[in-house]
Amino acid sequence: MSTKFEIGDRVRCIANTCKEYNDDERLIVGETYTIEDIDFHFPNKIVVKLKGPYYFHSEFVPEELFDKVSLIREKKINIILK
Repeated sequence: MSTKFEIGDRVRCIANTCKEYNDDERLIVGETYTIEDIDFHFPNKIVVKLKGPYYFHSEFVPEELFDKVSLIREKKINIILK
């Protein structure tokens, strides 16, 4: 089971392809997604709802394509700039 992320976390897509996921149309780099599910049957994968432009369903994707740190950093920068 994934220990890096939890259900409900907002994550940012940092890449749209990797060794085990080679479909560059489903994920948008830089887009923010919310984790909908984590299942121990699929280690190192998370479920996110795709945002298009052609796909709008939920799908298991490798967690290595996402980063939570960039969102935390962005939130801190926005607080400082306000």
